[in-house]
Amino acid sequence: MVRRVVDKRKIIIDCDPGIDDALAIFMALASDELEVLGITTVAGNVNVAQVSVNALSLVSLCGKRIPVCRGAAKPLIHTRREETRVHGVNGVGGVRLPEPDFGEDTRLAIDFIREMIELNKNNLDIIAIGPLTNIAGILLAFPELARSIRSIFLMGGAVGPGNVTPAAEFNIFADPHAAAVVFNSGVPIMMYPLDVTNRASIGEIQMAELWNMGGEIPKFCHRMLAKYADFYRGKGIAEIALHDPFAMACVIDEGLATYKEYHIDVEISGGLTRGKTITDVDGITGNRANVKVAVDLDKKGFVSLLFRLLASF
Repeated sequence: MVRRVVDKRKIIIDCDPGIDDALAIFMALASDELEVLGITTVAGNVNVAQVSVNALSLVSLCGKRIPVCRGAAKPLIHTRREETRVHGVNGVGGVRLPEPDFGEDTRLAIDFIREMIELNKNNLDIIAIGPLTNIAGILLAFPELARSIRSIFLMGGAVGPGNVTPAAEFNIFADPHAAAVVFNSGVPIMMYPLDVTNRASIGEIQMAELWNMGGEIPKFCHRMLAKYADFYRGKGIAEIALHDPFAMACVIDEGLATYKEYHIDVEISGGLTRGKTITDVDGITGNRANVKVAVDLDKKGFVSLLFRLLASF
């Protein structure tokens, strides 16, 4: 029997590592289904210089070499806000990262993304798991490229409550103007909001399983997640939500989530609601749906995929 060769999904990871970003990067680099063309960084969880070093170190830890290109150091308009209370001063829970084996690519993130879109027209997905400043920059500078992006998978937003304010999720709140550009760009969008990613969680049993895998990367992940666990325990929550890893898992296997299509816009001016993803659940506005939103998940399938990929290193 002749085995059919399936082309890998070509992706760029736009991120701000970040504990959960780190796990998502490991997943992508371990997956046989994905071809990671490069990583672009954006200020978010910590400053862009730190997240760029983190990305280089994480790729090096996997024994890989791919372009890592530095992106936006601040939002389009608003003042930047970090999340060191969640991710630690260095972004990875204070865990020491190894020195990178290679340096940053000389291209700026926006130039790298543009080049990759042009080389892979309609055959490139952007995985956006940080603030959307770089992606908005591309769409504002080169609006014609929107037609050449196959899709944007993004972790961000919430149909219900937020996590950085009562209304808003961090990635969207961090640069709401950029998010508004992306949501209204016409690019097909797959959105993984807090409503679902808060349920993509692991507890003490899974943490023990992770440690018992052995291997440098699973143990590194365990040490990072211990910082995360402290944050969640402080909020009275027993399990750790793995937001970005769930979005990456769905890039590999979209069947891990169920979806509904909604029209979504972003609140950019409200004092209490800045960064809120306004989701027209009942079709009140009459606007055409512009986002495919994950509304439920296969938690067991997600954790199984996550652990299989981490154990493969």
